[in-house]
Amino acid sequence: MVDDEPGIRKILRLFLELEGFSVLEAITANQAISVISKEKPQLVILDVILCGQTGFDVCEWIKNNPETKDIIVFLFTALNQDHDYHEGQRVGCDLYLTKPQNPKDIVEKVNQFLNNKYYNQTNPINQ
Repeated sequence: MVDDEPGIRKILRLFLELEGFSVLEAITANQAISVISKEKPQLVILDVILCGQTGFDVCEWIKNNPETKDIIVFLFTALNQDHDYHEGQRVGCDLYLTKPQNPKDIVEKVNQFLNNKYYNQTNPINQ
């Protein structure tokens, strides 16, 4: 999970851990790239507005890197304009979620994607 807001990280961590997920956290784009490179998580929940590079940049890096390209990426952001959504699609995010979201709904989507119930390579961006 990559977000510079501690409250968001705390509540999502709580809900995800209650479901049995192991959660790693990063605050900046550089931290995210470091953690993702080392740990190779199955799924990343990524804010767009970060210090340094944007979440769009991190997502594009993940999807263009042969070692990380199969990681599922959720962009989770307050940016909700059409051009933001299209940029998420361009960089290859698997799911574009706008804030606020019910943490239970996010956990449900994590479960769905990890269980491949709704993940579709031909239509990789859903709402």
